[in-house]
Amino acid sequence: MSKGTALIYVLLTVGIVLSIVFFLTAIFASKLRVAFDFANSVTALYAADSAAEWQIYDRLKEPNATQPSLTNGATFEITTPPGSLPVKVIGKFRGVSRAIEFSL
Repeated sequence: MSKGTALIYVLLTVGIVLSIVFFLTAIFASKLRVAFDFANSVTALYAADSAAEWQIYDRLKEPNATQPSLTNGATFEITTPPGSLPVKVIGKFRGVSRAIEFSL
């Protein structure tokens, strides 16, 4: 009987260890994703910043100024109707979005 008992203890121990590993993976997976997306987050923020600066220039200096061209694959979206305040722009890069909102 002692051989069968040892097998049961080993299986229970392995099950407990695997449960702990899966639990910790579930907790830290989202934190690791955020850490690895940091560079994409900065690029998305720069795209939003470029769009915000373009909107400031367009509204204060030269109406109908040429839209900036982002050569790194980032995009931006202006969610505020033309002429209204506050202006909200969203920069996007590889699935990460960052927004800037400002008033003149």
